[in-house]
Amino acid sequence: MRIGYLCSDVDVQLLGHEGCSVHIREFTNALVEAGHDVFLICNWLGDFKENLPGARVYQLEPKGSNRVIWERLLEETVVQNHFLDRDIGSVLWNTLLQIEGPAILERERPAFLYERYALFGNAGTELSRRFGIPLILELNAPLCDQQNGYHKFTMTGLARAMEQHVIREAEGVVALTSWLADWAVGLGADRDRIHILPDAVSHKLFGHEVSGETVRSRLGLDGLEVIGFVGGFHRWHDIAGLIDAFKKLFEASPKRRLLLVGDGEGRNALKKKARNLGLSDVVLFTGKVPHHEVPLHVAAMDVAVVPYKPIDDFFFSPMKLFECMAMGRPTVAADQGQISELIRHTETGWLYPPGDSGKLVEGIAALLGNRELASRIGTTAREYVLNHHTWEKVTGEVVNIATALIDRRETLLPVLDNGVSG
Repeated sequence: MRIGYLCSDVDVQLLGHEGCSVHIREFTNALVEAGHDVFLICNWLGDFKENLPGARVYQLEPKGSNRVIWERLLEETVVQNHFLDRDIGSVLWNTLLQIEGPAILERERPAFLYERYALFGNAGTELSRRFGIPLILELNAPLCDQQNGYHKFTMTGLARAMEQHVIREAEGVVALTSWLADWAVGLGADRDRIHILPDAVSHKLFGHEVSGETVRSRLGLDGLEVIGFVGGFHRWHDIAGLIDAFKKLFEASPKRRLLLVGDGEGRNALKKKARNLGLSDVVLFTGKVPHHEVPLHVAAMDVAVVPYKPIDDFFFSPMKLFECMAMGRPTVAADQGQISELIRHTETGWLYPPGDSGKLVEGIAALLGNRELASRIGTTAREYVLNHHTWEKVTGEVVNIATALIDRRETLLPVLDNGVSG
């Protein structure tokens, strides 16, 4: 089947290390590996050439006078002074996608379109209508609510109107969590069109047992107990709480280390916190690592942690949780949202109250102190994820959804034709 993937988010770097970039590549790679013919349209390719996807990529950029107008518009004093550049850039990109996209679709003739929902992202809706093919819209976050208060999110009324429109119009909606499914219904989406498909891992990348000894040796971790985190240093991740917990764990045993794999805007503050607690030499920050090296770093951990602050509207489907579990690492994770649905306490992981540093200490210490329990949890978790939460399974479900939508259209066409002719 020929499939068109639209990335209508101007800020997503296709070849980047961020979770959104990894999600797009692994999703489309799984489709390609299943034998589908996939093309991908994006705005920003990026510089990490080792992350090239298997799909054909169209990178659209404004050309000629349009490029000059685009750049000058975003540089205008009134735009900069009112922080309008990001939102206007998003609207311009989706307009460009509607202008340039039809020529690509005429040539490619996809059976359906799949679009990652983005602020001001209405290109998929319009191209689907124009070409008479189904659109499946993927919901990763309630973006208008998530961005509320951000100084560069200024065109809020337009964004909310477009958000409601595209979610209502999509023939199929893939929500990563049940929370997002309920949210979409609240915006007017038909419940029957919504399918809950959580994040996942690549069986090709995480399905093989690998050793973490190379990473341990390079980072000076041989013979030590390693507690680890992998992911972005976002404000909702309670990495500061993890550092507080680690201080107590380190005081109990100086042979313990904290390995923080990833990066983000909070990195400097976290480094300062570790320094103020006298932990600079035992808390290791790796910075961003290529996604294909994530399994090696997770394998270097004795216990993995997926920490979160308490969040009332927990809409996340944490890719890092699936990756740690797939590597067979006993994982301590915050007990909320989809995490609570995925982890069976003491069977496929260890749950702790989000934000509770003391309970986090207890969970990590319990697994470090009982290697038999830790091994059993890790083995069971790995089997569960590789059997139920791989990109291969997710994309298989998406193709099934698309096939049903295509069949439905073909069934309705004769009825509609008869109605018109009558």
